[in-house]
Amino acid sequence: MFAPDRSTRKSTRAVAAAEPTSGGDAGLEAVTAARRVARLFPEVYRRYHWANRVQGGDLPVTRRALEVLQHLSASGPLTVGEQAEHLGLRRNSVSELLQRLEAKGLVARIRDERDERRVLVWLTDSGRDVVSRVGQVLAPDLIAQVMATLSPEERATVVRGFELLASADPAKPTAAALPAAQPIERNQP
Repeated sequence: MFAPDRSTRKSTRAVAAAEPTSGGDAGLEAVTAARRVARLFPEVYRRYHWANRVQGGDLPVTRRALEVLQHLSASGPLTVGEQAEHLGLRRNSVSELLQRLEAKGLVARIRDERDERRVLVWLTDSGRDVVSRVGQVLAPDLIAQVMATLSPEERATVVRGFELLASADPAKPTAAALPAAQPIERNQP
């Protein structure tokens, strides 16, 4: 897990400042700014990706485990046999997978209210948290940890930058758009 500290902040700022600018950040040209963002984004992704965090527990990182959790979320509580049938897997394979998910606190076994003999498997709060994060790219709790170390002005700058990037329509370039003939170099020293 990423634990931000002052030295990390300084090294990240050093990476951001490594690309020369024309006239300081205020006069940053579009091509240079694009290169800096493209170079920094993979590091931001690695540090703050949601898969690095689930309320103190490890994520079930396998595709199959996430598939099982998503299926339970969509269908509601199921027996092991029903889950195996829906997923097209053998019952013992699903049973073993569910035992691992249960050990991680992501699913729980419950008795069917209508038929006490039937045991159903259902998501716990942590399991629902994992499913809700699948569609997320960045983990808000990790970002909040770092945002707490920034000044209010720095936080506003970060948020405003993302708002501007998210609201811009690349299909409708302005006069200051990137020239089409100059690709963004990702691994430039």
